Amino acid sequence: METTELIGSQWEYVLDMLPQDLESSARAKLAIQRRRGIEYASDLVRVILAYSVCDFSLRDLALWASTRGLGDLSAPALGKRLAKAADWVSYLVFSWLRDHGLNDQTPAVAVRVIDATVISKPGSRGTDWRIHLGLDLASERITSVEVTGPEGGETLVRHDVPAGQIILGDRGYAHRAGVAHALQAQDHVVLRINWQNFPLATRSGEPVDLVARSLSLSEGQIADWPVQFEEQGQTYQMRVVAIRKSAAAAEAEQRRVIKLARRKKREPDPRSLEAAHFIYLLTDLPPHRLRPKQALELYRLRWQIEIAFKRLKGLLDLDHLRARSPEAAATYLYGKLLGALLLDQLYTYAESFFPWGFPLLHKTTEPLAVDEPVA
Repeated sequence: METTELIGSQWEYVLDMLPQDLESSARAKLAIQRRRGIEYASDLVRVILAYSVCDFSLRDLALWASTRGLGDLSAPALGKRLAKAADWVSYLVFSWLRDHGLNDQTPAVAVRVIDATVISKPGSRGTDWRIHLGLDLASERITSVEVTGPEGGETLVRHDVPAGQIILGDRGYAHRAGVAHALQAQDHVVLRINWQNFPLATRSGEPVDLVARSLSLSEGQIADWPVQFEEQGQTYQMRVVAIRKSAAAAEAEQRRVIKLARRKKREPDPRSLEAAHFIYLLTDLPPHRLRPKQALELYRLRWQIEIAFKRLKGLLDLDHLRARSPEAAATYLYGKLLGALLLDQLYTYAESFFPWGFPLLHKTTEPLAVDEPVA
């Protein structure tokens, strides 16, 4: 399915998928005020999707909107209208998630994968924006999204996860403050950590040297150590699950460490080269609820969110940002995300399409099944 079908042949179906309060919310969020040029919220969201998902330039967008009777605005005037719509499009994204019940899923094992990706402005090679996503593994759907500037770092504090769920995250989320926040919210964590960025101690309070402990492991051997950490005067009981990588995987990581060090014009840390042979996972779940092999297999599922980002960056050209002003950029990014959710829904129900233009049957989503549920 081409992305242009979102605003073309499938538009009537897409419009039915959008929140029912489209018109009233557009006025409440000031996306439509005096109805000049574009009178209806349904027309405005169609224009926004053309701009964000199909990547029309403002000049082409103005011509396209005019020829389809959606509105008669010059390119600069249309740019101003788009810049004022960011709050409304953000509202539509969250309303779509809420209306589809994605935050109410209660599978046997509720797992939330979190990650972030960086976006660059035209001509920039740095980090200008970050998109923070949460993915529910049971439904394989995006369940939370936030667009921030470059100052918006990766942290568990940013994600509001229902109590009792397991949060899967990469090394960027391995910070004591964030982990403590998640544990206090009665969530569980399975996070990858580096050997040096998360100070740990034994249950008796002695510092833990992860690399030294790991050297005796053979390829594929798994270790499971009880540990603890302190944050704001409180002690948290945890476990570290470690595994020695294959020789090929370790060599690939060592090359990455060396390349990164050379980029910073320094010698690689010998301990980082040693640590490249291992993967370390941190979790609060006890062994009888999450065995070491289960923890490693669970973490492997984190790559599902990488697939979600690749879909966004590949199918929707999310690698770089067309808009230049912060306001228009926010509209563009939220429009991309709304388009991704809508396209995902269209792909999911593709087999239900009929010549008359609407589905007659709806597919249900079965909860994630595992051999040993984790509460």
